[in-house]
Amino acid sequence: MALGLQIAVAKCQSVGVERQASNKVAVPFLLLNTDAVSSGMGGAGAALTMRSSSPDLNPAKVSFLDQRFIVNLTYTPWLRKLVADRKLLYFGGAYKLTDKIALTASLNYLTYGQVEFIDNYQNDLGSIKPSEYIGSLGVSKKFGVNLSIAMRVKLIQSNLYGSGSSTVMIQSGTAYCADVFAIQRIPLERWTKPAQIGLSLELSNIGPKISYFNSPDQKSYLPANLKIGTSLKWLADDQTEIGIALDANKLLVPRNPASLDQGIAESILSSFNPLFGDLGASIGAECDYKKTVSFRVGYNLQENERSLGSFFSVGMGLNHKNIALNVAYLMGNQQKSFLSNTMRLSLGYSIN
Repeated sequence: MALGLQIAVAKCQSVGVERQASNKVAVPFLLLNTDAVSSGMGGAGAALTMRSSSPDLNPAKVSFLDQRFIVNLTYTPWLRKLVADRKLLYFGGAYKLTDKIALTASLNYLTYGQVEFIDNYQNDLGSIKPSEYIGSLGVSKKFGVNLSIAMRVKLIQSNLYGSGSSTVMIQSGTAYCADVFAIQRIPLERWTKPAQIGLSLELSNIGPKISYFNSPDQKSYLPANLKIGTSLKWLADDQTEIGIALDANKLLVPRNPASLDQGIAESILSSFNPLFGDLGASIGAECDYKKTVSFRVGYNLQENERSLGSFFSVGMGLNHKNIALNVAYLMGNQQKSFLSNTMRLSLGYSIN
């Protein structure tokens, strides 16, 4: 069993053990966008290289940025009507060693606030404050002028339970995974003003299962994901740059695992049965005026039951010299997406 972001209420039941292959997805917040830039575009923008591009959405884009050093802090509160202290914090940055090679690092911290436990007889079993951490290190390298490839490794510490139950010993989950990114820019030379197409490919969260129990039978998949992105950006005039992005993703977690000991490669291949299962898409647009103020809008479609839910979003950004402030607001059906009606704030600093 994996609770992950599914801890949305203040009371939980006790857990039993069953010996069977599970298609549960653990640590689903690995799929969250961690900045207000892409969040304002519905989560799209993996292939879009605008001035305000985040180093975390697609680290391969860092090689194309003019800035030598970038640091970003993002704060996301949500579900304040249920739990007062539930929030997501992100701190990350990038440093360009040369014109072609850049390093990235980040730390995500998610806290679910205080959660109360009860047994089947409504007896109070105490309370805990579940939390999860994800640290990452990555490297990006540019090949030629318009191609960049990046790799990133992540260490995950998921502490969803504070103590064991009477039926099974519960522990913190520790796991690791890797991401691979690629982005290709294609200049459009026949346009009257500078324009380009972007194409991106991403394989993320590829790693072994995670377990919260002292039993090999109770393991859950990390949310391995395939994302393909495309974008178009152009200069509308000397002061306005416009970008449009469309991303498609597929969850690489099998719906019907063949066995308990299914390996990483086998589970990814079996996730394509059915071929078009667990699909999602996001589309967004950004208008950057005078490299000072940006406006964004987007929509994210994730309708399968193992996703984070669909939502509309709007966003805005302000840039003054080397400081950037971005805000995004996500709207949707709160019954289908816990992200609905939440605000995301990002503060960035860069050195040219």
